[in-house]
Amino acid sequence: MPLRPSSDLPANLDALKRALAEGRRDFAGLRLGDLDGVALDLGACDLRGGCFKEGRFGHARLAGANVEGACFQQALLWGADLSAVAASGSFWHDADLSAARLQGADFGGALMHRCCLRGVLGAHSRWRSTRLVEADFRGGLDQRTDLGGADFQGADLSFALLQGALLQGSDLRGACLYGANMEGTDLRDADLSGCDLRDTDLRDAMLDGTLLHDALLP
Repeated sequence: MPLRPSSDLPANLDALKRALAEGRRDFAGLRLGDLDGVALDLGACDLRGGCFKEGRFGHARLAGANVEGACFQQALLWGADLSAVAASGSFWHDADLSAARLQGADFGGALMHRCCLRGVLGAHSRWRSTRLVEADFRGGLDQRTDLGGADFQGADLSFALLQGALLQGSDLRGACLYGANMEGTDLRDADLSGCDLRDTDLRDAMLDGTLLHDALLP
């Protein structure tokens, strides 16, 4: 069940900053859409079930925060630090996380249709059963997307853009990559067993040691 907002939750950005300055970290159910949170430090905060639709969190810090079930639809999080964030069951449709730090983040079961994830640093991140339809994982500026050792078991990556991404040693068992563009993607030692690779572009992909048992091949 969704969390019921508490009556003592901050009602605006200034109130939130005051609460943070006082050492508060429990903001479960906080609803501050269209928030100007650029460079805001929300590290280790409890933001479960909150709503931050269309918020601006460029270069903000959410490392170690709990955003399970929270809504960041159409939010801007370019360059934000979301390392080790707990984000299972959260909502990110059309959000921009370009160049964000996602190492060790858990987006299991999240809805992330058409998210921009260009140039993210997400080694050992977890995306089990995450909906990433048409997500853009291409490199950004001079930074390649790093998803080495990431867990994408059962994820929906249909029509995703993964050109040149680093997925070495990643676990993609049972993932749907139908229609995805993986041209030049580094898939060395990755496990694609049981993947749906129909109509997937694998031109120039690095496949040394890649497991393809029972995969539906192009």
